[in-house]
Order: sequence, then structure tokens, then C-alpha cells
Amino acid sequence: MTTSDPRIEVNGPSDYAELLPFLIGHQPEDTIAVHGRIATGVGTGPTMTLPLPEDPATWQSTAEAFATQFHHITHDHGRHDVLDIIVFLCGTPRPGQSSAEAAESMRPLADYFVDAFNKARRAPVMSVIALIDNHWWAYECYLPGCCEGEPLPGPDDPNSVTAQLIRLDRTPGRRASDITQEFLPTEPEDAADLLRALDNEGAAWAQHCATSSDDGTVLQATHTLLETAIRDFRNGATELAHDITARLIYGLNDEWAQDHGLEHIEDDDLPHTRRLWAFLARHSLPPYEAAAVPALSLLAAVAWRQDDQSTARFALQRALTLDPNDEFADAIHGAINHGLDATTLLPIARKAKAERQARACSNDAHKN
Repeated sequence: MTTSDPRIEVNGPSDYAELLPFLIGHQPEDTIAVHGRIATGVGTGPTMTLPLPEDPATWQSTAEAFATQFHHITHDHGRHDVLDIIVFLCGTPRPGQSSAEAAESMRPLADYFVDAFNKARRAPVMSVIALIDNHWWAYECYLPGCCEGEPLPGPDDPNSVTAQLIRLDRTPGRRASDITQEFLPTEPEDAADLLRALDNEGAAWAQHCATSSDDGTVLQATHTLLETAIRDFRNGATELAHDITARLIYGLNDEWAQDHGLEHIEDDDLPHTRRLWAFLARHSLPPYEAAAVPALSLLAAVAWRQDDQSTARFALQRALTLDPNDEFADAIHGAINHGLDATTLLPIARKAKAERQARACSNDAHKN
């Protein structure tokens, strides 16, 4: 979303704090956001987010890595118009902790981000703003009682940035917790049966990987199950049997099977494949969450095609948290961050489909 409309006036930390949900497309919760201001219009610069790390021991390395990534995606790829940086630290008080105490506890993280961006000598940090319980703090202000715990104006205030944007048909989006509810693990009533199925299929998958079997039997079985599941979800199904669910969750961990899933990225496929990938991700219960990485990546691809970048980013964040080395998730994440159009997935998916069909024809020829 851009807010270059001259009718919107943004002045100071409070206004930028109101602007944040419109920049990132959702209501932030336990999130770090970095926005690069440019001269052509308020809110039109690059914005990136990441989850707020719980462990303070990782804060410095997180700030340094994120500053490097932000500059790589902006300055190193031709974006030299960033004037300065605004960092948002969106947190939640811990039990027994006040909002002010939570804001003060994040001050070292604010300092790490200032140091990391200033060290790069490309764009200085203009402001670091904490957002907690609908109140804001500006760390660069050291005047006692100033910029400390100020409440954000609500949409009922006609002069607020939020109200102005809503009048222009902008939306701050859903809360982060509502977005992730689509794909985070959720125990069904018969969770014990699902866990047994996941355990059995996990053991079978480990055996398959250990033997490096390449006869195509497992892959063909996954293809058949996947086509059946997609057909059923296209016809309105909302659930699968636990054994089928577990087989698909693990079967998609085969690179060829994941490519098969990506084939269903055409417009008519998007609604029902989104429901299927989210269903598989939700049913990857602990301790089997890592098996959901392919389903999460496919969900992100579908959400991206539907112009739902918020869901795509959250699904990719979870996938890369579970497996930081997953190449498919990393590739989609990089494409979104570089501002590529989601239709770039179409030729990739069509090529994968052509290659799969060629392999199938070759296998049939060998059998005959």
C-alpha cells in the first residue's frame, strides 16, 4: 500500500505508528518492522518485517543480519532513494510486566538496530518506535515524560492517520494471530490417532530416505494421493483421513512431489489448494512440525498469487524457522522481498508439469 496521497499528512512518531499496519498489511504482534523513507511520498518506501526474537542474547545478531538483508534488497538492487530508516518494535508485556517496563526492556534492541544501520553508512535511523498495548514510545527522545507511553488515536478521531486512510478505502488488515491461525498446528479431538499416523508415516519416510530408493513407487503413490486430495477439495471437501493426511505431509517432502503441488498454481486452482495446504500444515502436530515445511511453502505461493502477501510472509517465516535451509521457501521469500510479481511462478510451475509428464511417458515406455 502507498500513502503518497497529498491529503495524508504524517508528522512524527505517533503518525508513523498509526501508519505501520497499512505499510505491512496486518496488525503487528511481536514483530520488528523496518521502513525506508523515500522522498516521493509518505509510506512508499521499502518495508520488511521479522518476528520479534524472545531471547535477548540473539538481539544484536538479529539486528545486524536484518540490516544487512535490508540493504541487500534495497541499495544493492538499485534502490538508492532511501533517505532514512524507521524501526518499529512491536511487543507484548510478559506476565506481571507493565507496558512501560516492556518498552524499557526492548531499549537494548533499539540500540542494536541503530548501531547496525549506522554502521552500514547508507541510510541513518531516523526513529525507533516501540508499540505496546496500543501505546507508543520513541527511544530517541530522552526528555522525561515525553514520547513515553502515549496512546495511539483511534479511528473515531477524524483527524487521525488511521481515520484518514480508512476514508480513502485503505485497510490496516487482520491481526497477526488471526492470519497464522490458518496454518499453525491445531489438535483435533482425535489427536492421538493423528499422532500415530504421523509417527508411522514419519518412520516410513525415514526408511525411504535411508535406502535412497529411486524406483518411483513412493513418489507415484504421493502423486496419486495428491491428485485425489485436490479433486476432493475442489469438490468441497474440508478434511482427509488421518493416514492420507500423514502420507501427504511427508510425501510432499520429496522435491518432485512439491513441484507437483506447485503445478496447481493456476487461477482456478487457488481457492481449494490453499485450503488443502493449510489443512496439511495445521495437522503437522508437534513433534512433527518440521514435516510441514513444503505445505507451508506451497500455501505461501498460493497466498502470494492471491495478492495476500501477509499470509505468504507469515507462512514463509514459519517454514524458514522450521528449516532455515529450505531452498524452495527461501526462493519464494526472496522473490517477494525483491518485489517480483507472483505470476513469475506460472512458467516455473508449467515447466515442472511438462517435466513430470515427460518422465511419466518415459517410465511407461520402459515398462512396455
